[in-house]
Amino acid sequence: MKFFSRKKPSAADPVVDRLVRRIAEENAIDASSDAKCAAMLTEAVQAACTHVRAMVDELGEPFVLDRKRATGSALGPILFDDRKDALDALRNASKIRNVFADPHVRECVFLLTMHRREYVIFGTEIEGEMIRRDVMQDAVEFRDHNFSAAAPSLAELRDLLTENVVLFLADLAPERLRRDETVRTEIHHSEELLKAQMKTLDYALRESRPFATPAPLRAKVSQGEREMEGLLERLSTLSTKSDPMKCLQEIRDILLAPQHHVRLEAVEMQVGDFGVKSKTGKFIRFHECVLGDEERLAVFMASMDRDNALYLWPDLES
Repeated sequence: MKFFSRKKPSAADPVVDRLVRRIAEENAIDASSDAKCAAMLTEAVQAACTHVRAMVDELGEPFVLDRKRATGSALGPILFDDRKDALDALRNASKIRNVFADPHVRECVFLLTMHRREYVIFGTEIEGEMIRRDVMQDAVEFRDHNFSAAAPSLAELRDLLTENVVLFLADLAPERLRRDETVRTEIHHSEELLKAQMKTLDYALRESRPFATPAPLRAKVSQGEREMEGLLERLSTLSTKSDPMKCLQEIRDILLAPQHHVRLEAVEMQVGDFGVKSKTGKFIRFHECVLGDEERLAVFMASMDRDNALYLWPDLES
């Protein structure tokens, strides 16, 4: 199974065309009649597509799942606790099953995503002829298994992943605006409450004017003024509601530099029995997809043929 070249996609690229139309529609950008808008958005989408396609290529050849032969990969056995867990997860993978629902499909290529967890356990360690017990050891496991995308071929999976990731990137700017709008509403509510408190304090100040203002009252007034200044400062940092052209520019800035928001990192380690990291363990190498600074997902691309699918879902044969 060969991978595609990493050349820059042309304007006639159907994936780029679909993405441009969808991003424009979802953000009220006039890309159908405004040639300048269309060109700006197309250029940015092309750049993002090139980056994502290179990420998919970097994953390497899909790992072939076949129950009839032992795994030749050191990575396979540590993805799940045991074979039963792996089979149960696959049987619940509706996206893979849906691909094989078409009787003409002979193969499915899919992406498995997981969260990597590293932790410490107490185990045994052999040193020459001596066995040491209750030794602190680093271990690794994969959790939250999700078969996130599946297609009848690598080409189709590549296009599907490209569209999903580019749409994720394109939604970062509008999502930031939506989040800021929520925060703005909360700040305005806090501002109204603070104004009511300051009004009460102002009445108290007026009543005490013929005399020395009590220190606790002065402190509360000062605190209220500082809190009001803090609220106004927070409001000034929030994005304002933008017009379509400003929204286009924000989306364009993200799509032209996709590596700042989504990238792959290779992870290497040696792992022995029970997921224990050890210098004598098997060498494994996999990739993690880093989404901004918020999340890391271990990604694993695999494939299976129809014969193995029928073992998982016998009813597909009927």
